[in-house]
Amino acid sequence: MGQDTISGVVRLDFLAAEYRCHHPRLTPATAIQHRGNPAMARVFISYSHQDEDWKNRVVKQLGVLATEGLEVWDDRKIAAGAAWSDEIGSAIATCDVAVLLISAHFLTSHFIVGQEVPALLQRRQQQGIRVVPLILTPCTWTRIPWLAPIQARPKDGKPLSGMSKHDAEAALAALTGEIADFLLPSPSKMSAIVPPRPPGSPPPPALAIWREKLEFLRQQEAICSDPAQKFTLKKQIEEAAAKVKELS
Repeated sequence: MGQDTISGVVRLDFLAAEYRCHHPRLTPATAIQHRGNPAMARVFISYSHQDEDWKNRVVKQLGVLATEGLEVWDDRKIAAGAAWSDEIGSAIATCDVAVLLISAHFLTSHFIVGQEVPALLQRRQQQGIRVVPLILTPCTWTRIPWLAPIQARPKDGKPLSGMSKHDAEAALAALTGEIADFLLPSPSKMSAIVPPRPPGSPPPPALAIWREKLEFLRQQEAICSDPAQKFTLKKQIEEAAAKVKELS
């Protein structure tokens, strides 16, 4: 990892499948069946190391939803000796939303522009994940071909750095709300009871989603060389296998 680049992840888990009808924008990767546990999702944050203060402010606002099941993760939590590139790659491969902290530092980072951005744009095109540019400081981002067509935040692409502290925090809170609206079930739906599936009826969509996730995790485990990450993958595989069995 270069001195100018750092990437983070805000880890949730996956969305309840029964709430998908209330959130038609959700991608297949975000829908699972809610069985009494908080519905969760995953947000990836891509940013330059030189903008870490802004990253911390974004993470702080997202952390407001911790009691709703939102767990904030960034690269400072990567264990000593772990393969940071593998950790970042795994986070990109499994996120549901990506937030790009746009600045001149970001756009001149070879690692970010050459590695992270292409992978995220590929998933955006092929799997429909939401990629949200967040404009931190003035830069000619509107002249970047891959970036200009994507709807940015704050509104009208106004840089956060030109705002008062109050207005900047309000913009970050608004972004947090947008992400919550996109990924999380509304609070009024959280207590919904899932009726039992009648015998012989088609399997729920969540089953196919968990089967796909289980297959993906097994593929990642097969190519993973880092012991710490391999241990984490084994735990995730056990969880996914249990869900498949539960939903079958």
